[in-house]
Amino acid sequence: MLEVLGQRAGHRFADRAAFEEARSGVRDAKGFLSLYAQVCPLFGSPADYGEAASAIARSLASGGLAYAEIYVSPEIAARQGLDASACLREIDRGFREAGAEGATHCNILLDAVRQWGPESAERVLDVHELTGLASVLGFGLGGDETSVPAAAFAGVYARARALGLHTSVHAGEWGGSDSLAEALDLLRPDRVDHGVAAASDPSLMERLAEEATPLWISPTSNVATGVVGSIEEHPLQQLLDAGICVAIGADDPLFFATTTAREHQLLREQLGFGERTMRHLAENSWRASFLPFPERDRRLAEVTGHRPQRGRPQPSVSS
Repeated sequence: MLEVLGQRAGHRFADRAAFEEARSGVRDAKGFLSLYAQVCPLFGSPADYGEAASAIARSLASGGLAYAEIYVSPEIAARQGLDASACLREIDRGFREAGAEGATHCNILLDAVRQWGPESAERVLDVHELTGLASVLGFGLGGDETSVPAAAFAGVYARARALGLHTSVHAGEWGGSDSLAEALDLLRPDRVDHGVAAASDPSLMERLAEEATPLWISPTSNVATGVVGSIEEHPLQQLLDAGICVAIGADDPLFFATTTAREHQLLREQLGFGERTMRHLAENSWRASFLPFPERDRRLAEVTGHRPQRGRPQPSVSS
């Protein structure tokens, strides 16, 4: 799909080798954001977004995923001169049509770009109110964690909750444990994307466990952007030992050349995680999802073999 979009836009990424070269040069957050910014203009119409959504759902299905929650950034489309509402509707259509044909069931998480400020985030929620799509389950804040303080978005998160959306936030990734604590205090997210900086603060780990706040972690992404030095140095086991509900995902598969299945394989092969720990991580993926409780519990029961109890996740056990 990347090559097709590149051809339509007359961009050098029509040559996959050019993209692979650019991707291989990503070493930190700045490099990732730069590459991301180069890809965004390749989407020249709402139809491009719909086609990409369908391709994503089919690709995820080939990797064995039953369900996925996909971040979508309406403001990026708007800044490219496109109708953000039309783009969001096309994404919804692409997901639904692919799902009806056996592809992975995908729901949408609205993404606000942190460095663009709270006014931009408010416009994302405006688009949600205008479209009213049932597939939109949540709202989150991505982009440069170090750019704008979490306090600036407190009102945005209150509005998102009032609209019935679950909330997440990219925090404790590039900004450290203080950034994560501030996000928890002021934004009150249902879950955190990354959050690996919590490993440096025992009191913060205890808080995450006590409040049952899931961390959605992508080890390959953390290495690629310099958050940790290597998979072997990743504090994942430390977070699990603290009783935190940790789930594993691929972050941006295109940009980090990975899949959720590959992330799980890395944990088995490079961190030595056994079957009990891997099963616990699979259970946590359903616990951390934003699916309605009846469906979430049904899915979780398929993994655990019994009907789950809500509340604080059980501590993990490595084997």
